[in-house]
Formats: sequence, C-alpha cells, structure tokens
Amino acid sequence: MNRYPFQMESLRKRNRRNAMRTTQRAALSMFIERGFDDVTVGQIAAEVGMAPSTLYRHFRTKEDIVMWDEHDAAIDDALEHARADKPPLQALRSVFVDELATRYDADLDFQLRRIRYIYATEQLHAAAVEADLRTRAELTAGLKQSMTKPNRPAAAIIAGASLLALDIAIDRWQADNAKQSLTKRIEESFEQLEQINRLA
Repeated sequence: MNRYPFQMESLRKRNRRNAMRTTQRAALSMFIERGFDDVTVGQIAAEVGMAPSTLYRHFRTKEDIVMWDEHDAAIDDALEHARADKPPLQALRSVFVDELATRYDADLDFQLRRIRYIYATEQLHAAAVEADLRTRAELTAGLKQSMTKPNRPAAAIIAGASLLALDIAIDRWQADNAKQSLTKRIEESFEQLEQINRLA
C-alpha cells in the first residue's frame, strides 16, 4: 500500500514531464536537421531510448511533440488564481508576462527555436491555429466562471482579443530573433490592446 500517494503522484508527473521534455528537444533537433516529414516517430523513439508505444502515450501525433508546452499547467494554475484577484484582461496580461514570458525568456535558445520552427513549418502552423481555437474556447469558459452574469457575454471577446495580442507578441518576438524580450513584446501588445478604447 502506498503511504504517500500525493508524493508518488507528483513524482510520476515529474518523470512524465521530464521524459516529454527530453523527447521534444531531441525531436526538434532531428526535425530541423532532416525536415519534419523525413523524421518518423520510430526514429525519435529510438533516439531517446523509448518504445514507440510509450512515445504515443505521451504525444498523440508527431505535431504534438513540437506543439506541447511544458509550462501549460503552471500557466493554467496561475490564471485560475489571477482571475479571482484581478479584472479578466489584467489577469491574462499578468499571467502571460509573469508565467509564460518569464519561462520562455529563461529558456530562450530552445523556445525561440521551437516557436520559429512552428511558424516555418506548414503542418505545425496549421496545428497552432487549431490549438488557438481550442484554447480560446477553454479560456472563455474559465473567464465566465469568474465574471458576473451580465458581463459573461464579453468573455469570448476578452479571450479572443487577449490570445490575439499574445500571438502577435510571440510573432514579433520570433520574427526579430528575440532582440526584444517576450516580456516586453507581450506588455507592448496588451498596451496597444488597451489603447483601442481611447482611439478617436
């Protein structure tokens, strides 16, 4: 009998995340070197010493290997807390800066390579667009939980506008090879978003 279920669960999650992180980084190098279509899941599995069936338990598709963001869980947790304390747009801005941008800036070389590869690869860019739609729906549902009933119809607009501001920030960040930090790019995008109300 496991006397420490929470610690064991945490260890399992940590081991899984580490395995996914190792796989993603190895796969990205292989994709960049050989081309996305010319690398198979079997080759990736062999590179990291993993059975293909195990790799598929971590990632449903080859696209998912690149699209997976190891920081998503931390961002979701931070957003849940921020929504309770701040207005929706301010909460999103703060989480995108404090959690996503800070983590990307701290892991700059890899995250920049990953994002640039997504933008440059047709299959991955299409997958990113689909992921944005799912994220918008999830974010809209989450925002509605913390908004008063009369304001809930605006949740989809706030979610969509915030994700667009984030996408533009990331695009600008990768396009100029991170000459400006992602933190600064996100702050800039949200400042522009907030200025819309003041335009004549």
